[in-house]
Amino acid sequence: MSLCAALFLAAAAAADTPAVHITFLDVGQGDATLIESSDGRRALVDGGRATWDVRAMLEDMGVDTLDLVVATHADLDHIGGLDGVLIELPVLAYLDNGVPHNTSAYRELMDVVEWSGVPYWTATAHTIALGDVTLRVLPPLPEALEQNNASVGLVVEYGAFRVLLIGDAEQDELNYFLRLGVPTVSVMKASHHGARNGVTPGWVQATRPRVVVISVGANNSYGHPDPYTLRYYGVTAGVIYRTDQDGEILISGRRDGSFDVTTWDEDGNPVTRTFPPPEAR
Repeated sequence: MSLCAALFLAAAAAADTPAVHITFLDVGQGDATLIESSDGRRALVDGGRATWDVRAMLEDMGVDTLDLVVATHADLDHIGGLDGVLIELPVLAYLDNGVPHNTSAYRELMDVVEWSGVPYWTATAHTIALGDVTLRVLPPLPEALEQNNASVGLVVEYGAFRVLLIGDAEQDELNYFLRLGVPTVSVMKASHHGARNGVTPGWVQATRPRVVVISVGANNSYGHPDPYTLRYYGVTAGVIYRTDQDGEILISGRRDGSFDVTTWDEDGNPVTRTFPPPEAR
């Protein structure tokens, strides 16, 4: 069994109560996040850079269908693996920011979306029921001039447990999301792989994540994550996890707001940290 599959199954089996499971896949310098409700509904948010990597990871995890695929924006490190997913897996709906990108990867992906016949949705302000999990869609900044600031945001809610996924949103779009209204959250995926332009003091103060996850490649040429970003998030987050250091990161959240974070050590043993409900902090 692969590490990815073992991580997913071990943490799922350890849960004593129904939970939403969110896996931050280790795709190097890129993003890919799988959301699974307690009643088995699944959504994939972004697909990393390589065509077949995420598809293989999903196969190892026993994922045979997806209720929703979301491309937060059209940069290669977020959409490169989605064509392989759409070609080989039944997908019930596909959502993106509605902002075309002048790249071959984007054009090829749009051809695959059309070929697959999957219903295509453009991100608007609304909520999506993913089984017993609610996905609140934060639409992209209307006046965005490039893809990062046109990222789709998602607030994943399961009772008092909340996760915020914001693609590569930069400071202009973060301020826009603040105007739309964002809650305090249990877990946040750091925007733009921990780049300095993906966080502000006001953003951290408004969202107050207890855990931050940074999806980032080892020894990347961008210098991600930025030291200032780590300091900003360190003000509120008890722990910062990084895919370049921790590999796949699995979070199991419960309705009372408590959650577990599971990674694996070098010997393949699960390492789980439990966070109590917010009122018990």
